[in-house]
Order: sequence, then C-alpha cells, then structure tokens
Amino acid sequence: PTPTPTPTPTPKPAPQKVLKIGVSLALTNDWTGFNLEKNKWLKLFAKLINDQGGWKIGGDTYKVEMIIYDNQADATKAKTDLEKLVFQDGVKIILDDPVGSPSVTTTVTEPNKVMVLGIDVTNTAADPKNQYYWEPIGMFFGRGLMFVMDREMAAKGVRNYVSVKTDTEMGHWADGACGDTWKVATPEVKYVDSVFYAMDTVDFSPIATKIKSLNPDLIDCNYAGDPRLYKALQDVGFKGIILPSQLNPDQFQAVLTSCGKEFMENWMYFLPDPRVYPNQPPEIVALMDAYTKEYGEFRTAGCMWVSYWFVLKDAIENTQSVDVEAIKKYLDNQPHPVRHLTGWCKLFARPDKENLRTVTGTPADFVAIVKDGKELPFRNVAVKDHYLASILSYGLVDVYKKYWEEY
Repeated sequence: PTPTPTPTPTPKPAPQKVLKIGVSLALTNDWTGFNLEKNKWLKLFAKLINDQGGWKIGGDTYKVEMIIYDNQADATKAKTDLEKLVFQDGVKIILDDPVGSPSVTTTVTEPNKVMVLGIDVTNTAADPKNQYYWEPIGMFFGRGLMFVMDREMAAKGVRNYVSVKTDTEMGHWADGACGDTWKVATPEVKYVDSVFYAMDTVDFSPIATKIKSLNPDLIDCNYAGDPRLYKALQDVGFKGIILPSQLNPDQFQAVLTSCGKEFMENWMYFLPDPRVYPNQPPEIVALMDAYTKEYGEFRTAGCMWVSYWFVLKDAIENTQSVDVEAIKKYLDNQPHPVRHLTGWCKLFARPDKENLRTVTGTPADFVAIVKDGKELPFRNVAVKDHYLASILSYGLVDVYKKYWEEY
C-alpha cells in the first residue's frame, strides 16, 4: 500500500510581545478634567493598535499595554506609582510626569535608564545631567501664543492690563511668562498689577471687585481662567476684554448663556477643539472619529496634552525599535516636527542650558476669537512663532543665534 504522507506541521505563530508604557495621572481630584481626558486618549491609542493585531516593529509584533495608575493628586502616591512602574512593572517608557516634578522623577528614572516624555513648567528637565527625559509639552518654548494675542489686543486699542492667576507654582510661573511676553510683544501696553486667587476659591466676587478697582482695559487669565470669575467680573461691571486661557465647548456655551455675547466680544484664547481647525490631515480626523465612536461624545480637554504619544510613536516607527537607547538616539536629534491632535510638535536643543540634545518641545496652537457670540478660529500659532517669541522674551537672542550659526 502507498504510505500516507506525514503532514507538514503548521508552524505556531511567534508569541506576541508586549510593549509596556507607564503612566500615573491624577484621575481622582482632577478639577481641570485634563487628566481624565489624557487617560481616555492613551487607552484609545493602545486599543486602536491592539485591535489591528498589534504594532509591527522591527520584525516583531507588540501588544501595547498602557499601565495607568491614579495618583489621586497626591505627591507621595505619585512617587509610589513611579517606583512601582519602574521596579515592579518593568516599564522602560513613561508618558507624562508621574510626580509632576522632573527633579523628583529623575531620581528614579535616570539611574535605571527609563525614558520619560513629560511635562515641565519648572525648567529643570532640560538640565544636561538628565539623559532620559524629554518634554514635548515643555512650557519653556510656549510663549508664541501669548505673543500673538498680545499684539492683536494692542492693535484693538488695549493700553493696560491686569494679570490674574492661581496662587500656585504654575500660576506664579505663568504670571512671569505672560509679563515677559507683554514687554517684548507690546511695550506700549502698561502692566497694572497681578491678582492671585486660591485654587479652592468658590466666591469670586471679592476677586472681581479688586480687579475692577484697577480699571484695566484687559484681564490676562492665560493658564488660569475660571468661568466663575468671568460671571463675577460681569456682575461688578467690568467692560473690557478677557484672555481666558481656553474654553472648552461646554464652558463657552455656559459663559455665553450667563454673560451674553456682548460681554464676550473680542475674547481671544487657545482653541482646544481640533474639530474646527482648517486642513486637518485624514489620520487626525480618523482619530477624532475613533474617540467619538469609543466614548460617545467628543471632549477637548486632553487634545493638546497627549502630544508626547505622537512624538514617541514617530520615534518608534522611524527606528523600528523599542530599545531605549535606539529611541534615545533618535529623540536626541529629532529630525522633524510631528503632527498631533492640535498641530505640530517639535523638540529643540537648549543652548541656554548648554544642552545640545533636542529635549524641550512645544506644540503648535490655534487661536480662537469671539465675534457676535460665536467662537471662530482666528489664526495658527506655529512652532516657529513659539520658538522665536520665547527666545526673544527670555532675552536669549545672542545665545540662540550663536547656537544656530555653529550647528
């Protein structure tokens, strides 16, 4: 009899590898809503990749595992989360800054060669001693938005302003950043005073009364706007222009309803809703559609704050590697800007820190203006606007010109 041929065994598919990405966010006590939205976007990014069978990188396929902890806005728990991510979960890539302070975070991440793509308002992350920390949303190069708005306001006849900020480290940083930018953008506009309010303020009437007594043409609330303050200002009879940092669609409608369109005329601020930006590329539109499909309603609070994901994704896809040193080499000399939800993001060197790695970034912005009760896209604030306006406002023109001429 003819022997039955032995069937060729079907090779088993190689086991799927796992790319762990660590995150710790203040999901409890998130008064801004930013962290809740960042959490949703990061989970969605992982899901979209995994639903397509994984991420093909350098001949292997990876499942993306977003390990996200809730640090409850508690610094001690945030530090514990960071240590757990590094020492227990074995994470080599961290998004955001778990502790919110690079000087603390890097005590854990640097010795263990763990990458952090974070956020820094303290200007410490760019210290040359740090080799594994990048800040795609570093506020150092973020002054172009203010520069553009300041000039527009001066053109509309504004001749003095009051700065209103939260009485926090972020608020005092923002007060200095805004003041420096007004000086170089519009030296003809007079600074009157700064007013700080506590984060737990509920009754804004006394704050509004104090501001009104200063009789400003404009109130600069960049980085610190609170819709309750705007109603209080209307109640005390303020008639000028407000720069409210940003208004998500719900906030815009609430202020419009409570204060009326005349009160909001010519307000200008960062436009957080990328759905109304002109000329969005198809891949970004697809992500917004996926968000709506996944969560049922589009929310804007987290859109700008997840640019670090796009920077990481670009580096992995261009290196075709998940090796920390390979990604580091790429990011340290980032060759091009990266498109994210609200514009472009580019990493730059910091010659003012004697740091020639491209470590500090800035996302491009889009400015909205309010006309006749409508929020309208006004103009793009490009990465170049941010970069040049920031250098000018810091008084670092000579340092950066020398850097550009040499490198």
